Amino acid sequence: MKYISGGYFLISPIKRPDYLDKNLIPDPLLSVSECLCDFHPDINVLWGGSQNKKEKYMEQFKITESIYEEIEKWVGSMTEKELFEYPQMFTTLDLAREFCRKFLIHIDDVTIIGIGLSQDCADEFIEYEETLTKPKEERNGIEKLLLSNVRVDHNGSERIGYEILGFESGKFHSYLCNGLEKDFNKQFRFSLNKDGFIPLLGEAARYCKYSNDEELGEDVLWAALGNI
Repeated sequence: MKYISGGYFLISPIKRPDYLDKNLIPDPLLSVSECLCDFHPDINVLWGGSQNKKEKYMEQFKITESIYEEIEKWVGSMTEKELFEYPQMFTTLDLAREFCRKFLIHIDDVTIIGIGLSQDCADEFIEYEETLTKPKEERNGIEKLLLSNVRVDHNGSERIGYEILGFESGKFHSYLCNGLEKDFNKQFRFSLNKDGFIPLLGEAARYCKYSNDEELGEDVLWAALGNI
């Protein structure tokens, strides 16, 4: 199956939160939800204007002030070219790799994760977002990328499974943010692969339908997104 690209993200895993079932969810945890994991670069810091947050960011990721200024210039340039979109989305795999080489080579645990939607899922997502009656100029990065119908770039990458995600205000919620693994385990035979993701699209689709039908978690459209 071919997938429509929903962008590429640079993510650092986190320690599994206590509210998640340790028998079902691995530690450390990797997710495409900002509610859970650290994303690079952090737009809230770059565009936030707080000197204190900038200093903490540089300290946390061992970045010098000159490198930080280079990151700001790079992100500004790529945003103007619509190659980098809010929030923290790289439009191509090569661009995400370039950012890693330039600025994050000293951080060991950064992972590039691309998300892909089947054509049916992408159409459903766009249709749902259109029901929110947002002006076209307010479309976020993932909407614009999906509308351009770009295929996922598999060059040197591998499919690592699926995650149940809901979309709101340009960002993702994960089923993990809501502890829905417990609901899935009661209703189905829930298990994850070695990378901590749902192994098969059919399984992920069942969890999505159940979440949407039962109105579980956040008030969003839950969809199965492939992680690459």
